[in-house]
Amino acid sequence: LRALHASATLRASDEHRNEPLSSSSQQRFDSPPAGHQPEQQPQGPRPSYTGQGGQESEDYESEEQLQHRILTAALEFVPEHGWTAEAIAEGAKTLGLSVAAAGMFHSDGSELVLHFVSECNSKLCRLLEQEQKQVQLGEAEKKPVDEFLRDAVEARLRMLIPYIEKWPQALSVLLLPRNIPSSLNLLTSMIDDIWHYAGDQSTDFNWYTRRAVLTGIYNTTELVMMQDSSPGFEDTWRFLRNRVADAMTMSNTASQVTSGTGFQGLAVILILDNPPMHLATK
Repeated sequence: LRALHASATLRASDEHRNEPLSSSSQQRFDSPPAGHQPEQQPQGPRPSYTGQGGQESEDYESEEQLQHRILTAALEFVPEHGWTAEAIAEGAKTLGLSVAAAGMFHSDGSELVLHFVSECNSKLCRLLEQEQKQVQLGEAEKKPVDEFLRDAVEARLRMLIPYIEKWPQALSVLLLPRNIPSSLNLLTSMIDDIWHYAGDQSTDFNWYTRRAVLTGIYNTTELVMMQDSSPGFEDTWRFLRNRVADAMTMSNTASQVTSGTGFQGLAVILILDNPPMHLATK
């Protein structure tokens, strides 16, 4: 089950991850996992490419930086060409490069999808960090946990809107065997960032279950979003509000009986009642 697997994957791989770049994330948890960042995909030797005028394109930048620029430029063409080599080739052309530069990447668009997800996660992390600083400076009120979680998930899902028509294709690319480890890593990293900025400091089994619950909420809401035809995705945001409210209600109710079982119980319900989003869209 993807939600529980994602939570367990995050805890199991913490010892092998690099320290995050942001200073705030260096103080995440005293015990279970410290911060983490998505693992970068290993790249084999790639040939150098020249611009259409014959000039070397990598004289003043690394191959990784060039690939990053090409993939970022290619996102503009995803609504028309999808997550494909054609979109990458068009992105390369806007940078004055030959369309042959698309040969630096897999033909199935894997790097383009993973690049987009990574960029969205980074953008969300910056937004949450900025909000945290505003609270610390007294420029904003600290949100209740349920409101914070809802707003964070909504902010992340809104980044899909320009590409929503092509998003099912992206999910199928993420399901390719070679992309599953990176896909899970990006998902668990994003979920952990949200809980970190929400103020979670749990060190017991709740650390796992809270992340499993939020993963389930994110996955099911993403699935609803892809099928939503309401104005401004109103039905999607209503669904998200209800799921977060359900999570908080069950947690609060169960904690009156046995401390800490609320999120555990909801995690089981989410897993049994909602199939993993990526599998549901196949």
